[in-house]
Amino acid sequence: MLVFIAFMPALFFFTGIIKNEIIVANLTRYWSKLTIYLSFISPKVEWEEKLDKKTQYIFCPNHVSTLDIPLILAALPMPLQYMGKAEIAKIPLFGYFYKNNTVVVDRANRRDTYDAFLSAGEQLKKGINMCIFPEGGIPKADVFLKKFKNGSFRLAIEQNIKTVPITMPDNKSMFPQEYFKGRPGIVRIKIHKPIAPNSVAEKSIENLNTSVYNTIFNQLNTYGSK
Repeated sequence: MLVFIAFMPALFFFTGIIKNEIIVANLTRYWSKLTIYLSFISPKVEWEEKLDKKTQYIFCPNHVSTLDIPLILAALPMPLQYMGKAEIAKIPLFGYFYKNNTVVVDRANRRDTYDAFLSAGEQLKKGINMCIFPEGGIPKADVFLKKFKNGSFRLAIEQNIKTVPITMPDNKSMFPQEYFKGRPGIVRIKIHKPIAPNSVAEKSIENLNTSVYNTIFNQLNTYGSK
């Protein structure tokens, strides 16, 4: 919270006065790095392939913890926005920055979900990468990897954007949903090589979904995640 307060003047300036989403994305990355390190959490990032910083991607990670969002922001050296749930926008003060620098979606409203993916497409055209959790939220603790929703993969095919799977095996045990159980330590994050829409059979949404799901599922098994 103190880190957010320290960054608040710059975030407010580039959100409410001179709107610049890329600068806000970069500020958010530094804010996340500082938060991670002050929490005594040390990311161990593994790259399967070097990413082109001038290219836009859709990042699709597994989702197991509230630690996921700052960890990904800290690990990726490029402007990034999330697609996130509408409820967070109601948080006083923080919600203002959230709704102006996130693609907000009310998943209970089909029309709103459709509009959110249109907005995500516009952000990609502006040079901002998108991060979408294909599980749709943090699943129950006993779920290994929840079935993926198709939205991010439909967007990837429609926009002809490469999808980058991300595997995080340690966040569930390091920082579970019960905050008081969190602890410091090393957390691994693997950035897989991008998957181009035309590299999957028949260039279908379902095939891209399966390809990304299997990449993360197999990597979690390799890590021995529970």
